[in-house]
Amino acid sequence: MENYDIVKNEYTEEELIEIAKKRIKIKRELYSHIAAYCFVNSFLVFIYFIIVGDFSFSVHFWPIWVISAWGLGLLFHVFESLQELNFKYNVRAVNKELERIKKKLDVE
Repeated sequence: MENYDIVKNEYTEEELIEIAKKRIKIKRELYSHIAAYCFVNSFLVFIYFIIVGDFSFSVHFWPIWVISAWGLGLLFHVFESLQELNFKYNVRAVNKELERIKKKLDVE
């Protein structure tokens, strides 16, 4: 039977390069999302203050809807990225799932 253990003590140069590329891609996507969130929401707040004309918040602060809804999506993206970047957790989760599958299929 094949050894399904994902944890290795040594990786080839190509494997390390692939892992590094994946991690860089995840980080860049997250940073781009954060930058877009900050830029767009700053622009919306700027438009709000131009329309209202003062800083008294006398009119309903409508950008809060976009800020909070998009912020929730961004929060989920941050959690997902952190989980993917945590390599040890991923390896443990894969190994645990493989053990469940082997147990279920009676494979030893």
